[in-house]
Amino acid sequence: MSDSARPGNKTPSARRPGRPRLRDQGVPATEVILELALEEFGQHGFEGTNINEIAIKAGVAKPLIHYHFETKEKLWQAAVSHAMEKLAAEFRNLNFELKDLEPAAALGVVIRRFTFFCARNHAVTNIVIQEVVRGTERSRWLTETFLKPMFLLAESFLAAAEATGQLRNIHPAHLLSLVQGAINGFFAFSSMLSETYGINPLTEESAAEHAEIVVDILLNGLRVRNGGN
Repeated sequence: MSDSARPGNKTPSARRPGRPRLRDQGVPATEVILELALEEFGQHGFEGTNINEIAIKAGVAKPLIHYHFETKEKLWQAAVSHAMEKLAAEFRNLNFELKDLEPAAALGVVIRRFTFFCARNHAVTNIVIQEVVRGTERSRWLTETFLKPMFLLAESFLAAAEATGQLRNIHPAHLLSLVQGAINGFFAFSSMLSETYGINPLTEESAAEHAEIVVDILLNGLRVRNGGN
């Protein structure tokens, strides 16, 4: 059965006018495919994404996608890995950059940087939410490959701040879920927030404002008050 005939898949459409295609800007075909695949998987989910549609939007023949990525599953993994490498690049030299900051201030920098990443790459955060909520095999791959290492890194910053007595000791399962929800919810509900409040959460300005709110509420709420509570 072809991709277009599978239940839940969309009928491929001609490319609509709008922003210039990445290929027209000299971006390599494989990178174009990965970027557009991220958008499609993030918007429509794994089952609802159509390889034909990605090929049309990328301006390439469908066989080229199968040549480079073989299957839809491998394309999904490659697209997610492509986005996660961007996240890794954001944090690669972070310990060196933050070495002169007190732990609580360093944690604020981490939260701000992660917020901007999520704003610029909201498709991958949508993918993570889709898969983890459903408990798919893809979610298990995501967890072992990317989420656990990311949580361990975040735990190290929390532990450093708690060890100085600056922040209360809270189980990371609660705290990291709170941080993820506070940041990603703003971008995951961007369409609804835009319609309801007339703002675009995906702009740099909105992301910066949201990051400051999250840092302010989170760090002030976690700071050890007089008496140690």
